Amino acid sequence: MIEMEIKRPAVLLLVLAAGIVSCQGKHSRVAVQNEEETSPQLASVVRMADSAAKTQLISGFYGLENNSWRWTAGKFSALLRTPAGAAQGGATVTFAFTVPDVSIQKLGPISLTAMVNGMVLKTEQYEKPGMEIFAADLLPAMLATDSVKVDFVLDKTLPPGTDKRELGVIATSVGISPK
Repeated sequence: MIEMEIKRPAVLLLVLAAGIVSCQGKHSRVAVQNEEETSPQLASVVRMADSAAKTQLISGFYGLENNSWRWTAGKFSALLRTPAGAAQGGATVTFAFTVPDVSIQKLGPISLTAMVNGMVLKTEQYEKPGMEIFAADLLPAMLATDSVKVDFVLDKTLPPGTDKRELGVIATSVGISPK
């Protein structure tokens, strides 16, 4: 009886080992992922050409054009990941864009305002066409969560015409970087 009890685990191990060695058939492999790995991660910087990050462009951004930029409406918002360490030292939100020549010709100077949680960060006026980078400071208290929604408002836009869209500025990127 004792001899048989000792042999059972040994036999079981041999059967398992033989099964592993002999099992060389084609089987589909299933990758196991945690839920966190399959959910999209927010980026701190969103380039308009990055199709993976377009879900962070919450509102007021039109479709991708020339594989590099997007028109905005008069009001537009982006959801950005809070960078590591920003909740302690603060950060800067930047918005890279182009003021079209046609906008300045038809509308005159254009003002852009950025807000977080309804609090105005900064308003800046643009009097000439061309590439611009809007930058505004974010206080550490504004960065206490994993993400920050930044709202932008233009004081003037090109009204819908043959394009049928209200056109603001030409966006290339928006992001938050720690100080």
